[in-house]
Amino acid sequence: MKRLKKLIAFVVTFALVFGAMAVGFAASPFTDVKSDAPYASAVDRLYALGITQGMGDGTYGPDLPLTRAQMVTFVIRMLGLEQVAQAAASEPPAFTDIKDHWAVGYINVAKDLKITDGVGDGKFAPDANLTYGQALAFAIRALGYTDVKWGTPTLAKAVELGLTAGINLGFNDVINRGETAMVLNKALETETFRGYDANGNPVYGPKLISKVANVDTYLVVATPDVDNTVPSGQVKVEAATLNNDGTYSFGPDKLINAGTVDFNKYLGEVVKVYSPRFGNPIAVDVVTTDIKTFAITKNPAVSVSNGVYTFQDNSIGVGNIPVVIDGIKSTMSAVYGAIDVGSQVTLINNDGKPGYDYAIVTAATAGVTPYVVRNNVVSGAQYIDNVYPLNDTYGNAYKVVGAVTKATDIKAGDVIYYLPSASTPLPVIYVVRNSVTGTVSQISVSGTTTSATINGTAYVVTPSIVSSIKPGAQGTAILDKNNAIIKWTATSTPTTVTTNYGAVVASQNFKDMWNTQVAIAKTDGTTQTYNVVYANVYKAEDGTVINNAGTVTYAAPGSIVKYTVNSNGQIDTMSTVVAAPATSTTYTLDTTNLSNNALTVNGTVYYVSSSTIVLNATVDSTGKVTALAPVKLSDLQSGNYNGLYIGADQYRNLSLLILANMPAPTQAVRPVVYITGYSTVTTATSTYTVLNVLENGIAKTYTATKDLTTLGSIPVNKVCTLTLDTSGKVTALPTPVTPLNGDTPTTITIDYTVYGITYSSGSVLLDPNVVVIDATGTTPVVTGLANISSTAKVNLYTNSIGKVNLIVIVSKQ
Repeated sequence: MKRLKKLIAFVVTFALVFGAMAVGFAASPFTDVKSDAPYASAVDRLYALGITQGMGDGTYGPDLPLTRAQMVTFVIRMLGLEQVAQAAASEPPAFTDIKDHWAVGYINVAKDLKITDGVGDGKFAPDANLTYGQALAFAIRALGYTDVKWGTPTLAKAVELGLTAGINLGFNDVINRGETAMVLNKALETETFRGYDANGNPVYGPKLISKVANVDTYLVVATPDVDNTVPSGQVKVEAATLNNDGTYSFGPDKLINAGTVDFNKYLGEVVKVYSPRFGNPIAVDVVTTDIKTFAITKNPAVSVSNGVYTFQDNSIGVGNIPVVIDGIKSTMSAVYGAIDVGSQVTLINNDGKPGYDYAIVTAATAGVTPYVVRNNVVSGAQYIDNVYPLNDTYGNAYKVVGAVTKATDIKAGDVIYYLPSASTPLPVIYVVRNSVTGTVSQISVSGTTTSATINGTAYVVTPSIVSSIKPGAQGTAILDKNNAIIKWTATSTPTTVTTNYGAVVASQNFKDMWNTQVAIAKTDGTTQTYNVVYANVYKAEDGTVINNAGTVTYAAPGSIVKYTVNSNGQIDTMSTVVAAPATSTTYTLDTTNLSNNALTVNGTVYYVSSSTIVLNATVDSTGKVTALAPVKLSDLQSGNYNGLYIGADQYRNLSLLILANMPAPTQAVRPVVYITGYSTVTTATSTYTVLNVLENGIAKTYTATKDLTTLGSIPVNKVCTLTLDTSGKVTALPTPVTPLNGDTPTTITIDYTVYGITYSSGSVLLDPNVVVIDATGTTPVVTGLANISSTAKVNLYTNSIGKVNLIVIVSKQ
């Protein structure tokens, strides 16, 4: 065996130097290997590397069993020892049953490398069918794990190495040739094991595939898909050399064949490329690790100063590096202005030195108006909707990127951005395919931004279509690259909404029967003037409004009415509930059984549910109802009330209870908050305000019972007190709080000995839980005492015991 070891060393050296194996095929020639078979790619790679030649008749026989001799042959070839095995055929047989066997040389080498110990009694059983456990044992020993014991340890190590992926066999089941190819292919992709260092740590070598394939390290510069100067089927690379300091140096540009590798995935990265000797690439390992990916959220996305291009989102600066933007290779100086909010950026540091050397940008659309496609693009078409050409005047097709990569895959409803290319006269068509179908539950307005909530998610609405989206409508929203609604197609418009209750106010203005209006004090605390559908109601000479059947629909101002509003905001039904002047009687309420959904009124038991409405009417001295407010059933207490109306069916199911001038419910805690912003929300039944605040240093939102903007201007970026009802909703405009230092911001000094501060008008103790808000930037942020400089101007706010518990920095000097 000593002679065999020397022979192995000599032949391995010969093979590495002269590369005698000549294989160059990437695709499987086997007629019985379908491209979608789970073992197809594994068989193709084994064939390309010369590990298998199939059955000799153009087939591979994936469902046939493999013999132990065939498996050893595969493994020895996988180790790059084909010539060693041929030479070892003349050595004495390592087992008693392999003399004159065609695989004697392979088995001899396997025995000497501790890849096999045979089956016992000095035998190998070369023609016995290979079992799953044996296949795993051969594979893990080929990877260098020669001391793993047979049985459960073998299976455990194979699972740890990932060799069992995709295979469902018992350990002693016979494995077929297709499944064996999958095991060996996984082994090729696995690092070899070399032993342990002095500290007992495992030491690994290169992947097993490197023993049978050429390994070259390249920087991937460009592909035909991003640079039309690169010939089809090739890739532009630079040879990469690892320096002693861990950085890389690169050679000049050159072209290599791409083989079966999609190098578009590795643009700008340093990779190890595996190729059969004298063949094309079949596998790639990524070497580059410093890759940063982020989305642009600020415009302008990139600022330029002294040749440095800085991304505003994260302050990363780069030079005039290569950039693949929307599928076209260019440079940062040529394209930085096209990068905008919603663009996706990947920066790559490929040489290991500080800074990034290559960028990939998608969805860069600055200055480009999105367009919603009206018709599918059919084969042979020259234009999209007769608007955007698909080819130049020479018939060259424009590049299509994004959701689809072929013009004929562009469909009606897609959003396209027609992007002028930076490095070629051909434009790029960037395609977005994104839509959402559902019901608009609410419309929210914050500053100049309008959002529509569909299926629980809020989407920004393009200003030009805001008027077309209504709360309660169903339909489909087409979204642009930033998930903003660019087009809305309603499948149903909001129909008549739930019945509302209100009081007809004195300021109502009845005009003629064709343009009747009525002003109603609504239960949300606001008053709104509505147009009335003239086909259903019209004005009588005495000022009442009657329907076209001639009966009174509702009475004069001060009445309580119920009404419905259609999708156009018009009242289309209305009837009187309590006529003016309202006359109250005493209602004695017993709430003992409310937990059992029963309320007793004047000795009669009524049954309540979630649909029961309780209202409190404000009645003036003349009997007119001037306001209505909802009352929660849980707020009712046993006792006597002034009552106006009880509405129930014959089974005493209570639908409506109207009380009069009942005491206001006890106010909830009145929190002091810093208001950072607000939005106005409109649903199919109401409009209300949502306040964004910082409370005790924590961001929160408060919902109001009404649209607060109808009451006045909301004090944004101010410290205010909120008035809340018992359910925690804001019921009035926030009240600004006057700072301890008055209306003039002051400087302070902090005495940590007594934990107090001195300001322009005196000294005061600090609360241990004091909150500091820095309001000097665009967005207020919570900070700490240490960030208050000696020149900073602040406002001070105290708690109920006179200690400063809130400091707002209003300027840094």
